[in-house]
Amino acid sequence: MRSYLNRADREHHLAILVFWDYLAAWLEKTTCLSPEERKRMKTVCTHLIRTSDSIVSRLEEDYAKKLARDVKDSQIRIVSEANRRLTGKEVVNVEIDDLFDIACYALTDCRDCKLSNWKECEKYRLYMKLNIPVAQEETAGCPYEN
Repeated sequence: MRSYLNRADREHHLAILVFWDYLAAWLEKTTCLSPEERKRMKTVCTHLIRTSDSIVSRLEEDYAKKLARDVKDSQIRIVSEANRRLTGKEVVNVEIDDLFDIACYALTDCRDCKLSNWKECEKYRLYMKLNIPVAQEETAGCPYEN
């Protein structure tokens, strides 16, 4: 039996704990399970946490501390692969403040813009689609021109 985990095994161990936490929290809230289903889900949670405890017991204490920190910073996210396959588009998560910062940099190209058909501008349409706040609230021209 190894006393360390490689990256893939560590990620799977992290997943065990994240799933355990997710399922335990769900069990506290849900009313959709029959008594037998609830019993089975509790058994699943018990097996997950016992497996994790067994792994942690044979590894160094620092590993357990790091794992506990990583669990707090992790979450389960369900992503539809069918949707990605249908649209053929890749989606990334970006913090809203970072998105606004990127938009500010991009808006430097819009400085002193005098397009008469600004509603047809690619940048205008993209900013509107992404709900980027306008540079000017009241203007006769493009609200992103600054």
